[in-house]
Amino acid sequence: MEEIFYDVFNGLPRQGPGDNISTKRALDLIKGLPKDPIVLDLGCGTGTQTFELAHHLGGTIHALDNNGAYLEELNVKASQLGYSEYIRTVYSNMNQLGFSKRYFDLIWAEGSIYIMGFEYGLQYLKPFLKDEGYIAVTEICWLKNNQPTHLKDFFQQEYAAMQTVEENIETITKSGYDVIDYFILSPSAWWDNYYIPLEKRLVDMRVKYGENDHALELIEFVQLEIDLYRKYPEFYGYVFFIMRKK
Repeated sequence: MEEIFYDVFNGLPRQGPGDNISTKRALDLIKGLPKDPIVLDLGCGTGTQTFELAHHLGGTIHALDNNGAYLEELNVKASQLGYSEYIRTVYSNMNQLGFSKRYFDLIWAEGSIYIMGFEYGLQYLKPFLKDEGYIAVTEICWLKNNQPTHLKDFFQQEYAAMQTVEENIETITKSGYDVIDYFILSPSAWWDNYYIPLEKRLVDMRVKYGENDHALELIEFVQLEIDLYRKYPEFYGYVFFIMRKK
């Protein structure tokens, strides 16, 4: 099933909602980084946001993921774009970081911290930040109460720990950070580089795996996710949280 999952998502512009506009907007909210910052891009995927970080920050960016194929693709693109001198790929699980304490000026996690759990992830990552270092993450949040039952049921299965924006802000503060700012990603950040190309990919995958019931079940589950966001974008979304270690 893991191989099929990778086949479905392989070659997409992004592995989750986001766009360069949002990445740059979040970066602009971070003040006082050193000239050549040390950055961790956690769960970097194929590196779309990694290249934005390299472009605007320089420094040293440790791009970490546990998918070796994604890192190979990232390295090829980094070379093509002229960013190889700034980016070091790290093949590792995000909850087994092999870095020194107080090593990073900035930790970046677009659509990845949920794997660790939002609260646990913030607490786990904090010792790796320099004093007054920054963390910027995107986290899916409830934006509106009284969600339709089938929408709640879907996320109860997919991400039962999902919280409101206000609850996540409380978690951030409790975990020892100051909230610098936050903003909701636009619907285009879901569609343009993620759901639109993904939905097109699903058409091909249904043909390729037409005789594989397990693969078709996965494909239709992904389609359900797309359909739910198409119908209920006002109820949930990704929120970019920018925070600083106290």
